[in-house]
Amino acid sequence: MSTHYFIGIRIPADIAQHIAQARDSWELTTHKRKTPAVDMHITLLFIGEDRFGELPEIVERLSDIRQGKFQLELVGVKTFGNPETPRIVYAALKESPELLELQADVKRRLASLQLTTDLKPFVPHITLASRWNGGLFSKGLQLEKLKFSVESFSLFRIHPRENPRYVEIHTYPLKGEA
Repeated sequence: MSTHYFIGIRIPADIAQHIAQARDSWELTTHKRKTPAVDMHITLLFIGEDRFGELPEIVERLSDIRQGKFQLELVGVKTFGNPETPRIVYAALKESPELLELQADVKRRLASLQLTTDLKPFVPHITLASRWNGGLFSKGLQLEKLKFSVESFSLFRIHPRENPRYVEIHTYPLKGEA
């Protein structure tokens, strides 16, 4: 199995723990996989496998991003897919110009590489549960509105059969105060 990569923002441990505890209280039996707190993140750009050996170039191109730190806020729970049998249950984020700017900058800097990036529009989210398992999906799941500071983003390697599943191999600090 080939190794896959993505660029993302790790959710601070205390916030991720809080989200995981709220999610676990829902008894979400409709999904096979619950994202462990240690793996909670926001994907900025899925890279896939590094078929052309471009990882060093990726690391280099992202190293001079000069964006400042910023705040994000959770605003509830949403889903991807059929609302009755959703593929993914996620924590939604309040719209953030800074987050959109960071994602666009990452995507622009890597656009000329031969990566097989995800072409779907960017929808900032934190995956809570995935892989539909059947049953009656409970709508109206609640999540406390929490704010947190984004102080860095990272290049992650995916280890599908390990815990943590997503390992930071290079981290890029953002500048200034959040």
